Amino acid sequence: MSLLQKGAITRRGGLPTFKPIGLAPQKAVANAGGADALRDTFQRKVVYDGTRFFIVYWNATTKDLFYTSSLDAVTWEAAVSLGSFSVGPYYGGNADVLYPNNGALTPPIGESFQLSICFSGSNGANWYGSTYNIVGATLSNVRNTQMSSGSAQGGSLALDLDASTQYWVLHGAAYLQLGEWATGHATSTDVPHGGTTTGGAQILPYKTASPYKLFVLAKGGDNKLYYNVANDGVGSFVGSFAAIATLGTGFSDWCACTEAQGVGDPEIIHMVYIKSTGELCYQKFESDALGSEVELAASGASYPVIACGTSDRLYVFYVKSGKIWLLHFDGSTWQTAIGLFTSSHSYNTPAYLSCNQNVQSGKICLVWVEGTSTYEVWFCYLED
Repeated sequence: MSLLQKGAITRRGGLPTFKPIGLAPQKAVANAGGADALRDTFQRKVVYDGTRFFIVYWNATTKDLFYTSSLDAVTWEAAVSLGSFSVGPYYGGNADVLYPNNGALTPPIGESFQLSICFSGSNGANWYGSTYNIVGATLSNVRNTQMSSGSAQGGSLALDLDASTQYWVLHGAAYLQLGEWATGHATSTDVPHGGTTTGGAQILPYKTASPYKLFVLAKGGDNKLYYNVANDGVGSFVGSFAAIATLGTGFSDWCACTEAQGVGDPEIIHMVYIKSTGELCYQKFESDALGSEVELAASGASYPVIACGTSDRLYVFYVKSGKIWLLHFDGSTWQTAIGLFTSSHSYNTPAYLSCNQNVQSGKICLVWVEGTSTYEVWFCYLED
């Protein structure tokens, strides 16, 4: 039995006690319709609004996005479709959920809403966005917008730090688009080294004082992970994309989070990725420069995700040897990897992890898919 399962990991020096729910993770969705219900690890599929946990997933059978929610993380509401759209979502669980700064920032574009979701449309031909208010267990739709057209694959959302504009970034087959929610069509640039092999793009708040800036990660056609900084207000890139590392193929071998969730916060981006040679690595971007690469696991890791806690704490989850593992940075040191629920849960091929990329009301939330024929969505959380 793992120490984490027993809730017995208490670090010296007043660092936190990990408190997973119950003695096992909880099944949130009994039949998600397909293995890629949550697909892209750099996208958020779970948020906590201080009262309810919300999960958004894609059903391969119905070709639609669904959501479910829970007050106690044990009993989950019946899944609700986020349709009806004229075209259904495509490319698996390719959707990013944004709950801006734990709901504390003023929403952009002069609208009142609490949560945003962006997703790719039928045949990957369009990029859509929807905003919602949270009314109890219900997501009440405010607005639907077609934001782009043409081979819309892995993308994500970010709210700039003066809370006036919502931005999105989209990775197509041979291009990258950066745009404002209100204007839709956006600045386009060639995907670094182009090609048809794509691995998605992520956008995050970065500079917390005017002029505000955003940080963009994109996986190029050569399977290298690239980064750039974008100007707020004009939606343009500061310079050329620079490579961080060469990864494998696909959409689920990298993820990033940011400490820049509000004005005055630390301007630091944290990244995890799996190199083509198999190592799980961590790197941060601070003061407009990359730090040193840190090897977290020598081999065997897959589906890595990372979340920022408070007081410089970081949480890295990944799959290895058919189980989910946690690597915790306590603010000064990376702790030894811990197997989650190693004796209380019978894992069934866990895959496609996703987390809230910043702690929300004290909770670090994690969702993943299990199964080989019938696919289930599972959930757990830790107290930061």
